[in-house]
Amino acid sequence: MNYNELKNTVFHTAIIGAGAGGLFCAGSFSRSPKVLIEHNTHPGRKISVSGGGKCNFSNRFARATDYACTNKHFVKNALAALKPQDFVSLLDEAGLKWEERKDGQLFTMDARDIVRFLIRRAREANTQILTDTQALDVKQENGLFVVNTSAGPIRAQRVVLATGGLSFPALGASNFGIKIARQFGLNIIPQRPALVGLTFEKSLREQLFKLAGNTQNARVSCGEHPFEGSLLFTHDGISGPAVLSASLFWKEGEKVTVDFLPGEDAHALFTAQKNTAHTFSAALHGKISAKIVKALLGELDDKLPNASRAEIEKAAQLVNRFTFVPAGTGGFSKAEVTAGGIDVREINPSTFEARRIPGLYVIGELLDVTGRLGGFNLQWAWSSGFSAAKALEKLF
Repeated sequence: MNYNELKNTVFHTAIIGAGAGGLFCAGSFSRSPKVLIEHNTHPGRKISVSGGGKCNFSNRFARATDYACTNKHFVKNALAALKPQDFVSLLDEAGLKWEERKDGQLFTMDARDIVRFLIRRAREANTQILTDTQALDVKQENGLFVVNTSAGPIRAQRVVLATGGLSFPALGASNFGIKIARQFGLNIIPQRPALVGLTFEKSLREQLFKLAGNTQNARVSCGEHPFEGSLLFTHDGISGPAVLSASLFWKEGEKVTVDFLPGEDAHALFTAQKNTAHTFSAALHGKISAKIVKALLGELDDKLPNASRAEIEKAAQLVNRFTFVPAGTGGFSKAEVTAGGIDVREINPSTFEARRIPGLYVIGELLDVTGRLGGFNLQWAWSSGFSAAKALEKLF
């Protein structure tokens, strides 16, 4: 479509952002003319690299309690409208192969298959896809929305903001959606990196620096939210699935507790082996790497044979209840997703239309809805995009 065609067309809907939510929304209703605007040269770039190139596209057990949101009921309608098995059925119909892994995580064999499927589906639903086209601002003029872009102004009866969060800035993430939401007076919940590693303050970083690259099964807790799984020590803190999941609920200044021996009582183990093991780390042989225990306990490690009750209790606490206040997170460049965003109280949970701005819709990660690690966030993109599409389909 050349500029003159763009200039002379009033689109039924303009969708800004050809990521997971925008692509799926575009492919889920056939009203035309319809345009999908993407600033990257190719749609779905973040999908292409997700899951190590395999794309953890959903989770079989996704439910409302798997999402952090200011309104715990907001996600229910969308998740009911498009369930994980519904998306799986679409993949089956398209002949795409997928597999189920631990805890209901669903993966494709190749993330690029998902992207190609979404693009094909959007085009079959009468969507004009404009790539390498930067949306600059959105205004309302004479009863229409005008999206000013690097290709010229685009007029539409309705606009869907599907621009995502701030994670993966190298792939083009920006605050455009938030800027437009503020311009229209929508309330914003402060954004922060989520599903991201946590960093140590200086003294703890120096104490545990040599553990970088070591992994250990652990239970990581932020407040009342415990997550068990693999923990990875990094050069500046901790990461790994258990940490990423817990980070969703961490707020600056709050404590994080790590149990390096989930399900077992370190105090009882130490007491039982006080007269047989030479060190605390030896008493945990086969359960925790000696290198990790020595780093956690320091000089205390060698004192088990003559340890006092207080020393045994201290050692046990460092193993079962290692508590620290993170200096911060790995930031948006290392975060899987962005927490916060447009306040869901501004949005109709069935249609995803802004309550106070008729014709303006918001879907996906741009909203203050963040899922746990394991396919929940892409499922939210599909479900929210589908719900908006079904509402838009009814409009002429």
